[in-house]
Amino acid sequence: MKNWKKSLIALGAVGIVAGAGAAWAGQGHGHLTMMKHMVSARVEQAEDFIDATPQQRQVIDSAKEDILAKIQSRMEAKQGHAAEMIDLLAADKLDTDKLYQLAEQRAADIRELAKEIVPQIQKVHDALTPAQRQKLAQHVKELHAKHGQHGFGGGF
Repeated sequence: MKNWKKSLIALGAVGIVAGAGAAWAGQGHGHLTMMKHMVSARVEQAEDFIDATPQQRQVIDSAKEDILAKIQSRMEAKQGHAAEMIDLLAADKLDTDKLYQLAEQRAADIRELAKEIVPQIQKVHDALTPAQRQKLAQHVKELHAKHGQHGFGGGF
């Protein structure tokens, strides 16, 4: 797979992982707000770096907002799962079948979320020029090499 495709997919993956991780841990809205600000700042930096036009920024920002809204919706729907997980872990005898069931349910939720997020990533991809995608991919590679980060988590 070409590097720019990996980079764009990684952008979506950050949203998925951040949302899923926060939902799994049962984090509150304060953490969601912090995540939204962090993602927004990194997206704005990326837009500036690739010299995105106003029209491109509109597409990118719309996709970002849609992705964050979908993550928030899923987090709110799954708030009770953290308590269920804590109860399982606190029990005298661990119900591994139930634990596997919760893990499978979480994996299915993430797959469903990916089906909603990937089209947004496609819109961003299509809005960028080949030169912008290459510039972004190269920049992310350099940041990863410098910081040892994976995905967009430490790069933007």
